[in-house]
Amino acid sequence: MIIYIFTRDDTVNNMELKDNKYYLIDLDGVILDTSYDNHFWQVHIPDVYAKKKSISMEDSIKVTHSLFNYKKKTKDWYDIDYWSNILDIDIKAEKEKKENMNRMSYKEGAIEVLDKMKKLNKELYLVTNAHKKTLEIKLQKFHIKKYFKQMICSHELGYIKEDIQFWHVLRTKLNINYSKSLLIEDTMDNISSAYHAGLRNFIYITDDKETNNKVNAQYIKAFSELASSF
Repeated sequence: MIIYIFTRDDTVNNMELKDNKYYLIDLDGVILDTSYDNHFWQVHIPDVYAKKKSISMEDSIKVTHSLFNYKKKTKDWYDIDYWSNILDIDIKAEKEKKENMNRMSYKEGAIEVLDKMKKLNKELYLVTNAHKKTLEIKLQKFHIKKYFKQMICSHELGYIKEDIQFWHVLRTKLNINYSKSLLIEDTMDNISSAYHAGLRNFIYITDDKETNNKVNAQYIKAFSELASSF
């Protein structure tokens, strides 16, 4: 297998963008800000757990973060039912609390890009590792379903995006041609697995200018940069 190495380019190749028929777009970190999710799992849930177990916040962070880290890059990591059972906390109810809902926000300029792509009749698919219940909660606040032909949660396919098999199953489910598809992601592990499953067109959203990942990707700092690329 030949792996092509591409250096960072702060401009997006307009021709390559427009030549694609299908656009696979991630949710968190691309359309929505991840500061909400980070706060929820790193601060809010440890606080709830500390009060439930009558332990210090410091001890609670050690316990919960150890549990979370152990499940990174697995289906359980994204499964709020799993964490509800493990922690004996109703994760869905915690996510729906007003204080947490208020923390959710769009990435700046994200809606403008989606509006433009929709007006140009681009075929958009939301492809996320978020649990279906998590997506439903976010859709209560963010009315983005209208932009997408389908919204896919990885749990529905039996694999997460870090797994090559996810992209094989996704291609069959959507019945799309990967040679005419563009994946917009903020996680290189997901891009790498998609690459090995046959996808070749990627936009990687990152602040890391020194990345040495060996994959065909165009690097930008924010989804909003695509507004002038169509």
